[in-house]
Amino acid sequence: MKSSYDLLSLLNPFENYLQSTILSGKQWRLKTLFFSLALSLLLLFLLNKGYITNNFKNFYVDTVLHKSQPYFFWSAIVEQGQEPFKVNTHAYGSHESNRTFRLTMPLISRVLSLDGLGLFVLQGILGLIFLYLLLGILEKILIDKLLVFYFFLAFVNVYTGACFFLNCFGHGDGYTYFFILCSILLRNPLLFSLFVQLSFWSDERSLITVLGVYLFQKMYFQLANKKANLLLLTIGINALLYLGMRFYLSHHFHLQSADVEQSSVKRFLEIAKSISDWWGARSYVALEGFSLLLIVLFSIQYCDKQRWFIVISIIYWLPILLVSFLVADTVRTLSFTFVFWLISLFILKEKVSHVQLKCLIIIIAFMNLLIPVIFP
Repeated sequence: MKSSYDLLSLLNPFENYLQSTILSGKQWRLKTLFFSLALSLLLLFLLNKGYITNNFKNFYVDTVLHKSQPYFFWSAIVEQGQEPFKVNTHAYGSHESNRTFRLTMPLISRVLSLDGLGLFVLQGILGLIFLYLLLGILEKILIDKLLVFYFFLAFVNVYTGACFFLNCFGHGDGYTYFFILCSILLRNPLLFSLFVQLSFWSDERSLITVLGVYLFQKMYFQLANKKANLLLLTIGINALLYLGMRFYLSHHFHLQSADVEQSSVKRFLEIAKSISDWWGARSYVALEGFSLLLIVLFSIQYCDKQRWFIVISIIYWLPILLVSFLVADTVRTLSFTFVFWLISLFILKEKVSHVQLKCLIIIIAFMNLLIPVIFP
């Protein structure tokens, strides 16, 4: 314990500075948000300059000069908003062919009259709101502002936290993550259902993460059994509603998605074989230091013989891992697990000492800082 304390004491000058400047006052959340973002973008620019310059140069050509660029999907999203139920004619297996039922962004584009540039700007605004709300969640879980700062710094340096500002291709993950975060904070059944549906229709992978939404709300709001069961019923109704509406659209308008309606066991095996050589590396890109958080959590729960947790975790993670193989999109798929990272904090803060938790979070933060966000 003494060696750990000695190592942590090396951070005392930095932490004293944080507590007297960034973490002081009523606006400490905003200061933490913008400081962490600025540091993250600075490191990305210094360590991976080409990522910013090349991608945003092509983004400018695609959205401002309106010269279509490969792997940029903004124009397809805007066009889909004009005719949302038109049969998808994009090449089989392309990202556009998988957007058939991802109607949230196209309809936002239509309702708000936004082009690709406008959708990206709105994504950035939602990102700032997302991160501000996340700070509030972390404060309630961790209490200690220094722990909040370190964990938040780690979060903005992985794809989930950075995609709002760095993914300029038009995948729309920022929209989906924003709606998921809103859903875990809302207890009103109608508002909860609204944001759950928005997340489902942003990306169908949201459907396989609803167990995390349930577990988080149960812990975060300390729900009694009756209210927890009501929440579970609400989630079930929303899932069935989404699947029913998707089935109706599929048959009435003959809409199909390459990764779902047109999928097959043969295609799944072919994709799984093709990505098996790099799946591990791409998984680490998605989780980075948070993989250590999960390893520690599962190790402690296993040693404590918490079989219920192991079973629930398998139910949660297995579909996500299978889908990451099915769609050959490991980084984006595993980034949907960010709610489980927050659940891990709930459990670990009760299992380990404050110093041990601080050491773990600091290590995660440094790991994420040293590895610049890379996508795709």
